[in-house]
Amino acid sequence: MYGVYVCGAYLLADLLTGIFHWWEDRYGNPAWPILGALVVAPNIQHHKSPSAFTKGNYFYRNWTTMVPTLTLGALCYLTGEYFLALTCVFMSQSNELHCWSHMRCSYPIRLLQRTGLIQTPKMHAIHHKRPYDQNYCVMTSFLNPPLTAINYWGALESLVGLFGVHPREERKIY
Repeated sequence: MYGVYVCGAYLLADLLTGIFHWWEDRYGNPAWPILGALVVAPNIQHHKSPSAFTKGNYFYRNWTTMVPTLTLGALCYLTGEYFLALTCVFMSQSNELHCWSHMRCSYPIRLLQRTGLIQTPKMHAIHHKRPYDQNYCVMTSFLNPPLTAINYWGALESLVGLFGVHPREERKIY
């Protein structure tokens, strides 16, 4: 039972961080106060130079993900929402798992990548190729294939478009 609980939280973390990744890639504005400078601009830079962020240390790479997700996770835990708290803990590590798809890792990490529990470099490389419209989930190799097959990201973009919100124009900067 606990295995299903943990796996469910892990996959939900992959999906939620994938949705955030999609949003920052497609709609994020580097001119926004705080989020623009701390999240969107580094993400744009990452797409220009995908391996650059692997050079920084763990805290430099992850603090902008860890602070909000662990804060939310603590609130979930205090209110008895343990599944969501665990999901937030997993989400707090999404950028580090993403980093591992851009670097040569140790044997244990490569083994986890081969199982799909951690996304493989090959799976993530699809995200960095034109038309840059898929594989937003960066934690595992499990969610991207079915989401691509059902055109999840295109449908989500169409839904957002119904509210008059459209992707930023400079998408070609990648």
